[in-house]
Amino acid sequence: MKMSEKTDFIQLPPIKKDTPSEVVSMIWQYLKLPEESRKRVTADLIDVDENCEKEDFQIPDLYDIVPKEEIAEFEETMRKIIAGIISQASSVATWVYVQKYVKHKTLDEMLQEWKGAGQFIIVMDTWFEKLMAE
Repeated sequence: MKMSEKTDFIQLPPIKKDTPSEVVSMIWQYLKLPEESRKRVTADLIDVDENCEKEDFQIPDLYDIVPKEEIAEFEETMRKIIAGIISQASSVATWVYVQKYVKHKTLDEMLQEWKGAGQFIIVMDTWFEKLMAE
């Protein structure tokens, strides 16, 4: 999307109505960044994604890429999204642990009980199995 220098507003592309508000907010904050800053942020996110598992990889300092004033709102929005993800993951992990080891439910029983979280339940169940085997 190319924006005119004289335009004081932007229009987001159509977004599914069930898109979490935090994600819409993050997109909005990202699009408010100057174009050159968006390019640098995008390039660094790609670099982190592709290279973060390498032993010698150094996570870039965001403020070396974009001035703190430009990125403050985007950074705060991302912090909220990441905190939400961690909170949700912790909740699922706790639920699976209680169902599996306190209530002694099988994986199938857990999947039947919480249909919307199937993939997460399977991952946590597998992880607990591996962890308890050590």
